[in-house]
Amino acid sequence: MKSEKFKIYLLNNEKYEGVENYPVISFSPLISSIDLNEVDYLIFTSKNAVRITDSITNKWKKIPSIAIGKATANEIQKLGGIIEYQSNSGYGEKLAKEIDKIYNNKIFLWLRPKKVVTNLNEYIKNNTLKEQVIYETKCSNPKKELKKPSIVIFTSPSTVKCFAKLNIFNDIIAIAIGKKTKKVLEKYTENIKTPQTPSINECIKLAKKLNLV
Repeated sequence: MKSEKFKIYLLNNEKYEGVENYPVISFSPLISSIDLNEVDYLIFTSKNAVRITDSITNKWKKIPSIAIGKATANEIQKLGGIIEYQSNSGYGEKLAKEIDKIYNNKIFLWLRPKKVVTNLNEYIKNNTLKEQVIYETKCSNPKKELKKPSIVIFTSPSTVKCFAKLNIFNDIIAIAIGKKTKKVLEKYTENIKTPQTPSINECIKLAKKLNLV
């Protein structure tokens, strides 16, 4: 395989230059209202959570928000929310530990998907964490064919599992956004790369770099 011929696929509908979309997941709201009373801060661990929260209510914008990373923080700002704190780790466990180190006896509301990679409650001890499941991730069937050889960016364990229902992993280089996504990928392939920082932008930079090798 000659890597310069590889197409780069992202398994959602996010638009990036030089990357093709092959959406194997979709997001569905599960509730129509959110109780924001007696909450000091909101926690968002994905851009999708921010978008779905905004589709349910605009009152969330009055409450300072904690973001798991830069992309999530950018979405909060884009939609008019208040950034209280932005982690740079990209990992839920580290975010929770940072929260407990910085804050004490505060009430946080985690607006989260039905299935999560990390349970923040296991790591937050000095504060109160409320949880509200606001959406679920479902597998979907892309309308176009994935052409191989290719580089495929996996942004969550869910994208790995949904992709595996549609394709086999031959003739692809898999890029895992983080450690837990990589662990799920290892069940299907050994040809896995990971960026130094867990973000879609870093995954894309890595994919483009591989295409120059």
